[in-house]
Amino acid sequence: MNRFYQAALAAATVALLAIPFAAWSSEQDGVTDKEVASASGSPPVVLHSLMKDGELRDCLSCHEDGKYNAPPTPHPERKYCAQCHGQGEIKVDLDKK
Repeated sequence: MNRFYQAALAAATVALLAIPFAAWSSEQDGVTDKEVASASGSPPVVLHSLMKDGELRDCLSCHEDGKYNAPPTPHPERKYCAQCHGQGEIKVDLDKK
C-alpha cells in the first residue's frame, strides 16, 4: 500500500511540474491567433460580428449571392462558416444596416 501512495505522489508531482512548462512553451513561439488566421492558405477572417441577438448569423443570406456587396462564397454547400472562418477585427457593423 505504501508503494501505491509513493507512485501516486510521484505521478501527481510530475503532472504539476509539467503544467507551467506547457504554458511557457506555447507562449514562447510568439505566434498569435491573428497571425495564424492570416497565414497563407487560411480561410479569410470575418470582418463583421458573427453573432446577432445572441445567435450565429445566417452567413448565406448575404454571401450565397453577394447581397449588400458581400463576397459570394465559392462553396455555398458548406453551412457552418464559423467552423473555418474566424472572427477578425470588426470593420463593418451589420446591425446598422
